[in-house]
Amino acid sequence: MVRLRVRVALRVTLATVVSFAAGDAAAQTVPMSLAEVLTRARAESPTALVARARIEEARGRLVGARVRFQDNPYVDVTSGRRRTFDGRLTTDLEVGLLQTFETGGQRNARIGGAEAAIASEQASADDALRLALEAVATAYFQHRLNGERQVVLRQLQENTDEVLRIAQRRYDAGDIAALELNLAKSATVRARSSRMAADADALSSAGALSRLLGMQDVTIEPTDELARDQSADRATLLAATEVRPDLAALKASLAEAEADVRLGLANGRPKIGLGVRGKREGADHALVGVVAFTFPTFNAGQELIATGSARASRLRQQLESSRAIAISEVGNLHAEYQQRQAASQSLAEALPLVLENVQLSQRSYEEGELSLADLLVVRNDVLSTRLEYLDRLFDAARVAVARDAAAGVLK
Repeated sequence: MVRLRVRVALRVTLATVVSFAAGDAAAQTVPMSLAEVLTRARAESPTALVARARIEEARGRLVGARVRFQDNPYVDVTSGRRRTFDGRLTTDLEVGLLQTFETGGQRNARIGGAEAAIASEQASADDALRLALEAVATAYFQHRLNGERQVVLRQLQENTDEVLRIAQRRYDAGDIAALELNLAKSATVRARSSRMAADADALSSAGALSRLLGMQDVTIEPTDELARDQSADRATLLAATEVRPDLAALKASLAEAEADVRLGLANGRPKIGLGVRGKREGADHALVGVVAFTFPTFNAGQELIATGSARASRLRQQLESSRAIAISEVGNLHAEYQQRQAASQSLAEALPLVLENVQLSQRSYEEGELSLADLLVVRNDVLSTRLEYLDRLFDAARVAVARDAAAGVLK
């Protein structure tokens, strides 16, 4: 019975290992730079594809706006029986054909409004892509950060494993008490747990980045470093902000609202109808021309004028406030990036010192010149400094991405 349980356990374990191995084989690792990731996002990200589809919807309105005649020809037929003066019955027939023509420039206003709507959707698609690229770039650096944290914490685990071996040897030699050995074992377990959590974080960020790019069964390995200079000229950033996609979308929407006002004014002008009417009364036939006019007395485009004017007024205010907010945001993010970049460079000066302390403290502990508690204090200081440095680098990279996105240069 025991042997059977052992066989079953071995089979389950083997199946689990095979399934994990198959999963690892299916998940292909692809090294990619930030530029390559952004190129992929522009072409294949779900957000970009949906945004482009909305542009085609707007083009349908232009098809209808370009139609020369908005009203179809009007045909009417009347027929009836009539008794003549001599008592005979005869059938009278009358057929009319009428086509109306717009005289107020309605077609041009409709075309202008449709073209403005297309421009608005195009700009909105560009803005959606701008925000999508910001999310992708941020996720890229987040994944790079998690990868760097993995390296640090794996080194921490290797270091604590070595310390545990030293402590075990000193304990066996009677140099230290069981309390110190237990402390070394506890530090090793905690280091292993931190490394495993870092591995989980890396898996999470890899999945998040892959989903943003619409990629399945692919793990992206970032090749760009966190510690890279992303400085930019402030004047160039502010100039680019003026043509940011969301501001361009507001301008196009404003043009669309103004086109609606023009269309409303044009609808207040009469339409002209031209046609022909044929009559047959008994043996008599007649063909006459018809000229008709509409009098826009009740419906003179008041709704389009009122709503278009109100919308145009709101969009002018929104455009001005959005422009001011965007310029302020870019200026603040530019200043923040400079500060965060300086903070990371300042902390970089301490890295060689703390790395040297790792070797010195471990050697001192092995020789009995340093207690384990003091060694752990030094090690924790080294760990916190290295992780803090990575966080500083990530903060600078994240703010640079936000700054470029806010300026509209990330496109």
